[in-house]
Amino acid sequence: MASDVSVGDIEAPYLDVRPADGGTTGVLTVTAPDDTTTEPAVTAGTPSDGAVRLTASPVTFTQPGRWLLRWTVTGLGAGAEDATVYVVPSPTAGGPTWWPGRSRVANYVPQRTLVRSPASYTESGDTYELTFDSTTRPTGVAVDRLIADGAAWVSTRLTRPLHDSLHDAASVCVALYAAAAVERGWPHDDNSLQRATDLERRLDQMLADLVGANDDASGDEDPDVPQTHLSPVYSFPAPVPWGDEHFL
Repeated sequence: MASDVSVGDIEAPYLDVRPADGGTTGVLTVTAPDDTTTEPAVTAGTPSDGAVRLTASPVTFTQPGRWLLRWTVTGLGAGAEDATVYVVPSPTAGGPTWWPGRSRVANYVPQRTLVRSPASYTESGDTYELTFDSTTRPTGVAVDRLIADGAAWVSTRLTRPLHDSLHDAASVCVALYAAAAVERGWPHDDNSLQRATDLERRLDQMLADLVGANDDASGDEDPDVPQTHLSPVYSFPAPVPWGDEHFL
């Protein structure tokens, strides 16, 4: 089990048992920080080279704190084994509702959400989760921190509080920021840095549009548009021809 786990992450615990055969089975007892327990279903894989992989149904980590996962194995290879997982609060918990989630970031870098199948070393067993968690690179916790950083940066670029009508647009900007940071900070292949640059260019344009739209929605006038800064215009009748004559 990975240690970099935050509230809301979902894991499928597994245990490799050796020696083992077709009669090897197991039970997983999951104890949450509040001492409640659950027993997800466990399936045994096909024996291979004297070993069997026991895989449990996915566990959702709903609380921060220490989780205990206790395996009890019966049959060949019988025994018990404990695993401890420390779950941290989500870095984005309590943030503004317009902050994007991990899956929105993944929309821009879906190739980074590939999870290798624990039962296979071939691509046929791999899946694209289209989100980030402790099995991806970077992990979901790291992406949460990038989301928080991006939201702080976008907020500083706004000259006025974010208008309610622009929450979705701001969310897209933050998602682009985080996606670009993923490509730049965790390069995956020779094209990662180019993808990061492309995402940053899109972000720059969208952020400029967001700032302008937010100013307009907030009632701010654009100093570069003369029509929004009108000067008074005066009109007087033409002077009479004798206006400058002096009468004695």
